[in-house]
Amino acid sequence: MEVSKPRGGTELLLESLRGWLEPEALDGINLILSNTDPSLLKANQINVLWNHHSYDQAAVANLRHQKYLEAVDHFVYVSHWQYEKFRMAFKIPDGKSTIIKNAIQSLDLVKKPPKLKLVYASTPWRGLKVLLDSFDQLNRDQVELDIYSSTIIYGSEFDRQNRATFEPLFERARGMRNVNYKGYAPNSAVREALQSSHILAYPSIWQETSCLTAIEAAMAGCHVVTTNFGALPETLAEWGTYVTIDGDESALTRRYTAALQKSVDEFWDLEVQRRLQAQHEYFKRFYAWEVRQSQWRDFLTSLRTNARSVRV
Repeated sequence: MEVSKPRGGTELLLESLRGWLEPEALDGINLILSNTDPSLLKANQINVLWNHHSYDQAAVANLRHQKYLEAVDHFVYVSHWQYEKFRMAFKIPDGKSTIIKNAIQSLDLVKKPPKLKLVYASTPWRGLKVLLDSFDQLNRDQVELDIYSSTIIYGSEFDRQNRATFEPLFERARGMRNVNYKGYAPNSAVREALQSSHILAYPSIWQETSCLTAIEAAMAGCHVVTTNFGALPETLAEWGTYVTIDGDESALTRRYTAALQKSVDEFWDLEVQRRLQAQHEYFKRFYAWEVRQSQWRDFLTSLRTNARSVRV
């Protein structure tokens, strides 16, 4: 499938935000997404950096310059973990930061099919190799794994430059028993897949500042087996199963396989099913756009109110 422009989480969030707010809600606001290029700043608007990157990414390097920090009127973070990292790394001025967590369109909880299905829905460099190694070690013929992973999600130019690096990993997935390599699929298709899947298998080796797929999976009633890297423990709270991140990939793989094995063995236990029902209700209450839209409205209103008071 051809994807000329990026369709990752940042782009989906901006599209959703605009859809949930009134057209005039962003009047006078220059909302900059995850890019600290000074040319994106506008002199006659309120400059807001809504950043989804981790502190060590090249796209946020200009935060090291005091002039840029002074030019941005406000910084929005998607987790407290992210805010704390940026506060320490870049000396963000006090009073210019707000945490507004991510949100998704609500997902219903539907009856799961009897055959257990694992699903991975992320870029290949965030843990796909660890998962394929773990699935080999798991060696359970009654369990399938669907993989939604590609480089095209960030657009055709990114795909052209990076696909060859990860094609051997995709080819390995295509040849594995009980693995269904799906490649790229639009978010709507991934959401449907999560509703009919049982476990989100995400051995993340990437410092997530939040994770839309994990939120969607949790609301869809999947058990999430992941790592404790970055903001994942904040995003999933007590609902996920966490494997301690380890620079030794073979050790991480062994521990992740054990956690996956336990999750597979216990999935249909009554107590687990009750917990997944409660998990669905939790994420629907705290991570749906019906909740988050009011936080954005209040935030944008306060920005304009404060800007008027400063001008007076």
